Amino acid sequence: MNRNMDVLEGAIKEAAQQGARIIVTPEDGIYGWVFTRETVYPYLEDIPDPEVNWIPCTDPTRFGRAPVQERLSCMARNNSIYVVANIGDKKPCNSSDPKCPSDGRYQYNTDVVFDSEGKLVARYHKWKSHWPAGTK
Repeated sequence: MNRNMDVLEGAIKEAAQQGARIIVTPEDGIYGWVFTRETVYPYLEDIPDPEVNWIPCTDPTRFGRAPVQERLSCMARNNSIYVVANIGDKKPCNSSDPKCPSDGRYQYNTDVVFDSEGKLVARYHKWKSHWPAGTK
């Protein structure tokens, strides 16, 4: 994953130097696509609602440990470019929710957008993805 982030950082810098105002990363471009619900879990982060007005680059621990969001935010901020990326979100749930998975958490294939100041401005939980039910 870190290698993918390094490649992405170089691509963002180059795109910004060439005048791009937005960069959209490929699906699974950060985590790769070979993982299971369990193996991807350590890399998932709590992605808050964008209404919270958060710049992870300048306030990285406000919503707990979020190194991927922090790094994406800094890439956007340091290069004055919008960054759209595909990452993973995790949300706890409990047994009173009939759809809650047995491990007590929802895991979402999520697209995020950071503006040119590094602020989280959009979050989209994909709900009709290519993954089997209950895995993402």
